[in-house]
Amino acid sequence: MHVVSTRGAGPVPLADAIAKGQAPDGGLFLPPETARQEGPWGATLPERATRALAPFFAGDRLLAALPEIVAEAFTFDAPTRWIEEDTALLELFWGPTAAFKDFGARFLAGCLVRLRDPDC
Repeated sequence: MHVVSTRGAGPVPLADAIAKGQAPDGGLFLPPETARQEGPWGATLPERATRALAPFFAGDRLLAALPEIVAEAFTFDAPTRWIEEDTALLELFWGPTAAFKDFGARFLAGCLVRLRDPDC
């Protein structure tokens, strides 16, 4: 997947956007569209995360490493609380520091480590 800047720059491959952090025009990188995904999602957090993230990594050089990145990043659970039959919340305060950043920061670190590899 290629992503675009909220200020119009792009498109660039997802891995390049992850490595850059911010778009050159000062905007944030976002996917041009988000596909609606249907379950079943999987029993564990890594299974659910891999399934949810795979469409964003389609065609990207990080796709092959995605299951490994997710498995390393999410070594803890995030309980799902169902609000309605088709609406749920993922509790993002169950990580090592009890903060939602545990999810994003650990995942980002796994991506960046692999992007240092010239074969990736």
